[in-house]
Formats: sequence, C-alpha cells, structure tokens
Amino acid sequence: MDRTAPTSPAPAQTAPRRKLSLADLREEPFRLFFPLGVLAGLLGVAMWPLYFGGYLEIYPGAGHTRLMGQGFFGAFIFGFLGTALPRMIAAKPFLLTMFGAFAVLFGVFMAENMIGNTQVADGAFLAILLMFVFAAGIRFVQRKDVPPPGFILIALSFACAIAGTAIGLIGEWVALNGMWFRVRPLLAYQGFVLLPILGVGAFILPKFLKLENTHNFPESVRPPEGWWPKALFALAVGLAIVASFFIEAQGWVRPAYALRFLAAASYLCRELPLWKSGLSGNAITWTLRGAMLMVLLGLLAVAILPAYRIGLLHILLIGGLGLITIIVATRVIFGHSGNGAALMQPNRWMWWCAGLIVIGMATRISGDFLPHILASHYNYGALCWAIGMGIWSWKVLPKVLVPDEE
Repeated sequence: MDRTAPTSPAPAQTAPRRKLSLADLREEPFRLFFPLGVLAGLLGVAMWPLYFGGYLEIYPGAGHTRLMGQGFFGAFIFGFLGTALPRMIAAKPFLLTMFGAFAVLFGVFMAENMIGNTQVADGAFLAILLMFVFAAGIRFVQRKDVPPPGFILIALSFACAIAGTAIGLIGEWVALNGMWFRVRPLLAYQGFVLLPILGVGAFILPKFLKLENTHNFPESVRPPEGWWPKALFALAVGLAIVASFFIEAQGWVRPAYALRFLAAASYLCRELPLWKSGLSGNAITWTLRGAMLMVLLGLLAVAILPAYRIGLLHILLIGGLGLITIIVATRVIFGHSGNGAALMQPNRWMWWCAGLIVIGMATRISGDFLPHILASHYNYGALCWAIGMGIWSWKVLPKVLVPDEE
C-alpha cells in the first residue's frame, strides 16, 4: 500500500458525554429523590402481599399510608421543588449536605415504617419537612424573582404536612381530642399531596396541553401586575380544602368531600380548562387528561359513597395525583437530560404504564366492595401498580444519570 497516497478523512469522533457530578446533584436533586420515591412506593404496596402471605406480622395500614402519602409523593415533591424552586426565584441551589441528610432521614423513614415503628418514622419525616422549609425560607428572602402565584398552595401544603405529622407525634405523649386524630391523616397526606399538585400543575401542565400559561410572569422581585389576583384565588381554594379536612374530622364526610370537589374543580377549570386543549396529543397528554378527571372523580365518588371512603380515595391518589406526579417527573427528567424532544414522540409505553396503574387501582378498590376476595385483590392491585411503575422506571428513570450537556 502506498502510504503517500491521499486517504479519506477519518470520521469525526463524538465527544464523550460528561459524567454526573456532585454539582449536578446539588442543583438537580430530583436525580436522587425520584428514585427514592419509586422505592418508597414499591415498599408501600409490597406491605400488603407480605402481610397476607404471612411474612409481615404487623397490620400494614399505617406504614402503607405513610410510605405512599409521604414517601412516594413526598420524594417527588422534594425532588421537584429542590430543583425548580431556586431557579424560579433566582436564588442559590440548596446545599448538597442538606440533601445528604435528607437521604439518610428518608432511609430511616422507610425502614421504620416497614417494621411498624411509625413514631420514629414520623420524627424523621418531620425533620425533613422542617429542614426543607427553613432552607426554602432563606432562599425566598434572598430571591431575585417571585415564584408563580399558584405556589402559595405549596406553602399551605407544607403547613398541613408539618401540622399533621406533629399532631401524630404529640398524640403519642398527650391525650388529644379525637377530632385531632381524625384530621391528622387528612392534613399529613391529602393536604400535603393535593395542594402542591394543584399549585405546580397550574404552572407546568399547560405546556403539555398547549394551553396559555397564565402563571408565567416577567422576572420581578415584587409581585407584578396580575400576580395577586391569581395568588389570592389559589389561597382561597387552598383554605377551602383545608377547611374541608376539619369538616370531615367532625364526622360530616359527604359535605367535606363535596366542598373539596368544588374547590378543586373551580381551580382546575379556571387554570387548566381541558375543553380548550383540543383532542390532539400523545399517550402522555391523554394520560394527563384522564388523571385530571380522576382527581375530580375521586373526590366526587367519596361524596356520593362515603361509606367506601378509604377505597375510593385511591381514585384520587393513585389514578389522579399519582399519574400526574409521574407525568411531571417525566418532563423534568427528559428536560434535564437532553431528551426534551422525546416528550413529543408517541411514547406508547405510557399506555401500558398508566393502564396497569389504573387496573391496580380498580382492583384495590374492588376488594373493599367484595370482602370475600379482599386479600387477593389487594395483592393483585399491588402487583399491577408495581409493574406499571416498573415500566415507567425502565423507560424514564435511567436518564436521571444523564446530565444535560446544555
């Protein structure tokens, strides 16, 4: 071979991808907390098969509720806010050491719930809540921009979560009126989850539905024109929902859920009018539409059939708020890993994911209506939910390890 002969140029080599760093975890803590949320959810649903199979001696009601209401949803809330809030208010990211402490406390929270030691689990979760509120408060004072007006519901949700968790701990030492024990789970779980999803949803979900984002205001240290009316409307809706918790705690379940339904419906209809979104979209968009309707259906179902409240609440929590949570998480993960364009693809895997989660929800609910098959349907429901989340984790979660090159 003639080495002096001209040769074709070598193909350009693609630069190696940058590896995930500690700085990425500090600025984007969803990379840590979203996987923890999936783990908490899987542990939470696994408690029923373990119990009915004779491998778990304690009745899993309390641990399951905490692992799902505070663990699964809480980890996604912390991950989203820890990433988005500093950017939205133009403040410094949270400290990496704080998120390290969060991870340790969250591990304690999950482990203690699995063995039935809910008092220690509540203490660990209360510490997480207080640390996060303290750190967020410092950054709010130092902010260079105001958050979206709907985020006032997030502040109210953390107040609910702190109050509900604290009531449970105080009740271990002090004899409290029965009303406080009835309102505790409503504040700690429903208030903590429903309120922030409404508040965040008004800002982030219009992008999915091709609706005008009326919560996106110009950067300003002081609330710009039009900010206060939306904030006050959100606050009124949030206070109505919190008031409904105390109405329910007094034993008036049907009026409480009717009020909760009207409050949530008025907020969604004003801020996310589905009828204006048309009929276009992919599997993610249509799953979101269905999830928003299930939020309202779940509240309405309990108002109509209050005797089956615990089972029917799964329409709200699993079919509604749960699906909205993983859709928002999908957008966050894709957007922060350089895969934002993938959101516009068919994403047919979401049909399988959402379908199995909804089947699991329906199977779990049917167990309360058919007591003779309760155990098997609780087990099948848990399995369907776990497989659905497994599909989502397979398609989405690995991208938490991929930093965005831009």
